[in-house]
Amino acid sequence: MAMAKHLLVPVLILLLLAPSLRGWTRTPGNSQVSTFSVSVDLVKIPVSVFDSNGAMIQDLHMADFTIFEEGVRQEVHRFGLDTNPVSVVLVIDTSTTVEKELKKIKEAAEKFARALSPEDRIAVISFADQVVPVLDWTNDIKQVQRALKRLKTGVRTALYDAMFAAASKQLQGVEGRKAIILLTDGLNNQSNKNFREASVAIIQSQASLYVISKTVLVRNAARTQRRVVMLSDIYRRMFGDHDYISEFFEKIEARMTDLAERSGGRCLFLSDYNRIPGLYSEVALELKSKYYLTYISNRQKAPDTFHRINVEYKRPHGKISYRRGYYFRPQVGGTSRSP
Repeated sequence: MAMAKHLLVPVLILLLLAPSLRGWTRTPGNSQVSTFSVSVDLVKIPVSVFDSNGAMIQDLHMADFTIFEEGVRQEVHRFGLDTNPVSVVLVIDTSTTVEKELKKIKEAAEKFARALSPEDRIAVISFADQVVPVLDWTNDIKQVQRALKRLKTGVRTALYDAMFAAASKQLQGVEGRKAIILLTDGLNNQSNKNFREASVAIIQSQASLYVISKTVLVRNAARTQRRVVMLSDIYRRMFGDHDYISEFFEKIEARMTDLAERSGGRCLFLSDYNRIPGLYSEVALELKSKYYLTYISNRQKAPDTFHRINVEYKRPHGKISYRRGYYFRPQVGGTSRSP
């Protein structure tokens, strides 16, 4: 009975929150999987440290950090503020859940693009019924404006396909600093790829993932839907008094937060759509203020293996954000295991 509860609740909630199944289409080209080459002679780790109020700490020094790879201490080779250009993929959910707020989302995305440095590049991907590559790499703000104006809402949500496309297609062959900014409620009901494939692609790309999460807003909206309320009452009678809606969204939030943090990014939660510009600005500021650590790996590695990194911050009262590992020579075909 308990197993049935855990299997049925996520499926039924997704069905109730999602619109009709009609109009289902497969996103073309998702069967092709790209392979990323990772340099292991010199490993570079993006690093940010935050104080107890969530503000970035700026006066960092090499001596503040200790690096371990697979539990073995590594010697810090170089350290500094990373002023290299960054390539950013904006991945925007345009499914039915954002139809009323799309104007605000477009304005926030444009403000984010303006906050980047002139030498930085931006690409835009939208997703609803399918993944749409809206804009290829550019640093021309007018092109960004025109591309954002073309965004249109769809019905369903191909989230995992969009994550995979951003990491394995848009970022294919891109060197240097990389970031994926993903606006999503975490719901997926249209993808050919699964979460494991999408998350492995993101880790392989070595991009920092920043999730602007709408789960709080969608969870609150779900509680007002008559069918969801009825389902919740049924499950309480069958399985006991429990908040199944919260449990469902908490699992989504935990999974996306874990992926973002493993990539060296963060998950930021929206409590109001008016906060979108502020969160985008916060991410833009962090990208400009990131430090980096490098070390020469002293570990032997087999192809298609993931190698965990642990960075310790020696000062008290600081929360550190960094990339937690990297893949060495991942195999073609998406066979790499989740880290």
